[in-house]
Amino acid sequence: MRKWLWGSLAGASLLLLGGGYYTYPMLQIGSGYAAKMACSCHFLQGRSMTDIQQKDLNFSVLGKMSLELDEEKRQVRSSLFGLAPRTAQYIPGRGCVLMADEAKAWPEALPESQAARQPDSLLLPFDSLPPGIDLPALEKAVARAFEPISGGGTRAVVILYQGRLLYEAYAPGFDANTPLLGWSMTKSITNALIGLRIKSGHLALDDRELFPEWQQDERSDIRLRDLLHMNSGLQWNEAYGSTSDATTMLYLQADMAAYAKNRPLESTPDTKWVYSSGTSNQLSAIIRNTFPDENSYLSFIRDSLFQALGMHSALIESDQSGKAVGSSYGWATARDWARFGLLYLQDGYWNGEAFLPKGWVSWSQEVANGSEGIYGAHIWLKTHDATNAPDDVFQFRGFQDQRIVMIPSRECVLVRLGMNDDQTFDLNTFIKEVLDALPAK
Repeated sequence: MRKWLWGSLAGASLLLLGGGYYTYPMLQIGSGYAAKMACSCHFLQGRSMTDIQQKDLNFSVLGKMSLELDEEKRQVRSSLFGLAPRTAQYIPGRGCVLMADEAKAWPEALPESQAARQPDSLLLPFDSLPPGIDLPALEKAVARAFEPISGGGTRAVVILYQGRLLYEAYAPGFDANTPLLGWSMTKSITNALIGLRIKSGHLALDDRELFPEWQQDERSDIRLRDLLHMNSGLQWNEAYGSTSDATTMLYLQADMAAYAKNRPLESTPDTKWVYSSGTSNQLSAIIRNTFPDENSYLSFIRDSLFQALGMHSALIESDQSGKAVGSSYGWATARDWARFGLLYLQDGYWNGEAFLPKGWVSWSQEVANGSEGIYGAHIWLKTHDATNAPDDVFQFRGFQDQRIVMIPSRECVLVRLGMNDDQTFDLNTFIKEVLDALPAK
């Protein structure tokens, strides 16, 4: 995502100021990004506008954006020299929502959960380290992971071993209680939500005619499993070097799923793999359509997944239409992200009981057609930056190198969260050094 902000957004602002008004949508996207990010970081993390601008909006023209905070209204407004003003508002139970259509209202606050709060009985630290743990080597591996890299660096590392908290560390200004943005790791949460709706009998992998708009044309052949595998055949441009489908959806659309589901078919389903944030938001809409109303839909996400796992910090922020942005806007503490990884490491079992459908995690790791072996069902497999891991590795991945790495054969979950140029964190070295510090298998 930085690529479009480094080049295109800077160019857009210069052209705009020089009279090139055809670039205005790109400037709106940049201003929307700034307003949304600043709002979330302030109201979810409790950070100051100055700190956010210096550490999260510190590249391209974003550093020139003016931010206006209204604590009473719980809003952040962003603009560039007064141009392309955008507003994001914090809404209880939803996080920060970007205003994309001024003719439409903000979504309503979500009522407080009535579900019983699960005790934090898991992820306890070891009373004494298991035999074979090389603590100095582990400390060295984590210290290396916190070395500065372009655009910032690591903010949190959590390592689980045999279901227990083995090690955690945080950058200054962040701690075990700080929610951190997972970006596209949210797509793997969407995988879990679909799994739960399948388990309850409300969905099936071979469901077709998923939207009324698809029932009258060739899109009626797209199955739920095709969307999960990112090989629906729908046209999509995930690039961030221009006003693409992805940037238009995230920063210019009030209803992201409505925009995404209107993409035309360009190839036969289940043949061509195209990474698409739009697909994940289509899945969010499909989940929504299995509920009678919005509150029961959002309560399901919060209570049936997050609360049930003890992920009390977790939240998927909404778009202006009220739907959870299942592609990108998942927040949780590093420990709670690790907790989610542990669910998958344990084959979908939690507290000794089947939480996800039987076989769901294994099915989710089956290679998607066209993905060249690196992608399953909204879950990454063994990628080029994880070659030091055993072959059974699988991952949740997000922009700016958010990572949850699950390695069943080594009984570990590795979490790395941060803020930096995308694909600059040395995941391969991190994996190798952590595994070298664990007992050999």
